[in-house]
Amino acid sequence: AALVAGAVLSTLSTSRAELNPTKEDQDWMCLAKKMCRALLLSSFALEVFCIFVSTVTGTMLLSHGDIPSGVHAGVHYHSPMGFLNHNHEFEYLTSRVTFLQGLLNWLLAVALETYIPNKDEGVAARKLNVFISSSLVSIIIVIIKFYNDHMTFYSNYGEMLWRYVCVTFTRFFWTWPLRPLSLIAIPWIGFSIYSGWVAFSCPPEAEDDEETAVTTQK
Repeated sequence: AALVAGAVLSTLSTSRAELNPTKEDQDWMCLAKKMCRALLLSSFALEVFCIFVSTVTGTMLLSHGDIPSGVHAGVHYHSPMGFLNHNHEFEYLTSRVTFLQGLLNWLLAVALETYIPNKDEGVAARKLNVFISSSLVSIIIVIIKFYNDHMTFYSNYGEMLWRYVCVTFTRFFWTWPLRPLSLIAIPWIGFSIYSGWVAFSCPPEAEDDEETAVTTQK
């Protein structure tokens, strides 16, 4: 997770200027650039969250024997993963989902960045970029297929994602009384959704209009 997070930061820093939507870009190019930056930032956030949750969970498991309920909690399970999935499903799902989804988001962002054409590219470079992008998408599909074939406790990755959503919602929001941090998180989640909608619906021409307005005021 740390290696992926470092690679994501490197990709984001080297391509930040190229991923800024401009007035000359077509609509699909503007959307692709915005999606690429969103995927890179979400990948970094997911990998950092994976590192944090995995570290805290590992420390918690090392002290599990000192918890009264932890003496007999794992008797009926034949593997550490079964014990973790039954007793700490949120931690189990978080460590697995955030790592894999962060990796997939990074690969998809690189594929999308490579596919977006640049002004200086010729026909040969364009065809090569299409080949690289399609190869990365193929790798993503193979990763998901391999993951589904070796998955335990769930039938496929889609079911694991849905279960993770349900477990997270039940643990942090479907409780009464609401936890104090939940009262803070709910407005911020709503604001983030609204900000995302505004960002993706904003055309590049709005930047020129804002700059003209500021210049006129000065």
